[in-house]
Amino acid sequence: MTKAKNPAPRNPAKGTPVDAPDIQGEGNYDATRRYDKSASDFAKSGKVDEAARAAQPKDAKEAEEMRRAEQAGRSHAKADADDDMDDSDDEGAEGDTLSRR
Repeated sequence: MTKAKNPAPRNPAKGTPVDAPDIQGEGNYDATRRYDKSASDFAKSGKVDEAARAAQPKDAKEAEEMRRAEQAGRSHAKADADDDMDDSDDEGAEGDTLSRR
């Protein structure tokens, strides 16, 4: 049985290896922390309902544009992700979020 190698020394402030370059893209941990804090702060702010009302379509044309945009986004999702997003087995739902408003 071989002994496990010691991991690279870590930068205590960032939790990343000291010699690691700044990781970007999906691995940008600092950006993830900032986003998570911002989302959490917004959720706790009490402004979620107000923002949801402001995001609703203003008329039938805008509602149709939003429905098409949602369909376009879903068309790029993996097959099993579509199953997770399909609410058609919920009572009264038609499978997209806009139809329930």
